[in-house]
Amino acid sequence: MSSATPSRPAPLTADDRSALAAWTDRIVAGVRATAFWSAAVLPLAVILAIVSAPVGQYPAVLSGVLALNVICAVVGHEHTPGGGRS
Repeated sequence: MSSATPSRPAPLTADDRSALAAWTDRIVAGVRATAFWSAAVLPLAVILAIVSAPVGQYPAVLSGVLALNVICAVVGHEHTPGGGRS
């Protein structure tokens, strides 16, 4: 039996916080970019589905895709294509 105290993780330093903030910014930017481009492409998929398939049989699917398009438009609204490049 050991009487050693349990080790605790070291507190975050300023460098660790800035690195974490940088990673968080990159993840948020990636999610925004994905949402932006999804919002741009989903209407084409909806139009193709309306033209090529009897969408009337699956109104819940069409409603879900339209709701997903709205969500992607809201989330991707802040994205600027090519804005992250130097």
